[in-house]
Amino acid sequence: MELHLTVEAEAKLNQLAQRTRRDKDELLEEAINHLIAYNEWLEKEVKESLAAADRGEIVSNEEVRKWLEERKRL
Repeated sequence: MELHLTVEAEAKLNQLAQRTRRDKDELLEEAINHLIAYNEWLEKEVKESLAAADRGEIVSNEEVRKWLEERKRL
């Protein structure tokens, strides 16, 4: 697999590798693993939220506005 980075991104990656004394490939693998885990989590949350909405488990706009106003007062 090839990865193409902008000059700026590659420079920042090189700096990070130097500062942390870690290999660039290790940093890239860690970043990719974090991206994958985040997207898996997000997809799961969206599916669960859509299922809840389909079941009618929703909050009205008025309730959300009231909740936000109460939080402003804190």
